[in-house]
Amino acid sequence: MMELRILYHGLGMAGKTTNLEKLKEIYGNYVYDRLHQQTSEGRTIYLDVLSLKLRTRLESVELMVSLFTTPGQKRYSILRPWLFGHISAVVFVFDSSRSVEENLESFQEIKDSNTIVVQANKRDAEGALPLEEIKRIFETYTVIPAVAKDGVGVVETFKEALRIALHGAGKVFRPS
Repeated sequence: MMELRILYHGLGMAGKTTNLEKLKEIYGNYVYDRLHQQTSEGRTIYLDVLSLKLRTRLESVELMVSLFTTPGQKRYSILRPWLFGHISAVVFVFDSSRSVEENLESFQEIKDSNTIVVQANKRDAEGALPLEEIKRIFETYTVIPAVAKDGVGVVETFKEALRIALHGAGKVFRPS
C-alpha cells in the first residue's frame, strides 16, 4: 500500500474544509477516516483530516490518501510547519473574493514546494478576481477554477493533486 498526503492550504474561510466535505460526499464509499474540529462559526480548529482508501487502475496500486487542511487563522500559524512536513502534494486554495495580497501572503508559506496545484475558489462571488489574473500570477502552476460549496472544480483539483503526488512517487495516474 502506498501512502500519500495532500495538504489543502490557504486563507481562513477560503474553502479548504468545504473541499474535504465535498470529497467525503463524492467518495463516500472510500472514506477510511474523518477527523474535523470546528468552531460554531464553521472555522477549523487545529486539524481537519479526510482519509480515503483508493485503488489505481494502472498497476492496481492500493492508495491510502490523507487529505489535510491547515487552519487558516493567523493564531494557528505555529502549527503549519508541522503540517507541511512529509506531504506529497499541496492544493493552494486561492480565495477569489479576497485580495491578491492576502492570498499571496498565505502562499508564501508553501511557495518552496514543487508539488502545488492552485484552486481558484469562490468563482461565483460578486467581484471575484478575474481568472486570467490568477492564472497570470500562478503561471507556472495548474490553476483550476472552482465553487467548492457547489462541488464545482473539487474533483478536478483532487485528481490533479493526486496526479502530482503519484508522479513524485514515480507512479502514473490517469484519472477517469
